[in-house]
Amino acid sequence: MALHHAQSGEVVNVLTHSELSAVQSQAIVSTPNLEVMRLCMPEGKQLPPHAVAGAITLLCLQGTVDVHAHGTWHTMQVNDHLYLEGHAEHALRALSDAVVLVNIQRRPET
Repeated sequence: MALHHAQSGEVVNVLTHSELSAVQSQAIVSTPNLEVMRLCMPEGKQLPPHAVAGAITLLCLQGTVDVHAHGTWHTMQVNDHLYLEGHAEHALRALSDAVVLVNIQRRPET
């Protein structure tokens, strides 16, 4: 079954209190120009260093995560926002159970 992706003008609740224990990573919006996803990371989970062509923003919705970028670790807690330019290599590790809203600006292939 295909995942539902939000359509233009559709309101999406990315994190309701009643879902916290069962929330899973999910793509919310997926278009040729933009991807928005809810990234769920249990405590101790790590994402290895990687980069994407487009700019990225991260918004910590729950928990605490460390993001390694530009040669240093940046700790993010609830309501912290981080911008990464395109091609910026980064890695993540969850210091506690965490939920992060990730926005990726996709760059059209030329």
